Amino acid sequence: MSIQVIVTEKEILDTPNYLELGRLVNNRYWQARRDSEGPRFDDEHFGMTIDENGMVTSIIRPDDHEECVLCGKKTPYVKSTHVDYRQGYVEGAGQLCSDCYNK
Repeated sequence: MSIQVIVTEKEILDTPNYLELGRLVNNRYWQARRDSEGPRFDDEHFGMTIDENGMVTSIIRPDDHEECVLCGKKTPYVKSTHVDYRQGYVEGAGQLCSDCYNK
């Protein structure tokens, strides 16, 4: 991946020192990288669709939920959820749905 950061001559001349200029370039780089990678959706981050009145019309959640290793049913846990915060996770086997875990 290649990201191009553009700094104008005016910005260079108006920046008081090299430290501030470095911060400007660094911030531009990370913003461009976030823009190119798109939004991050996991169990802690989600997207929203907002109408012209500022009202939330829908919530976009990730669809990369773990599947039960026995029956294949989707579990309520996103793959990025740490195993310490899950119920039904068996170390060495994987995630189980509540039905399979309670058998």
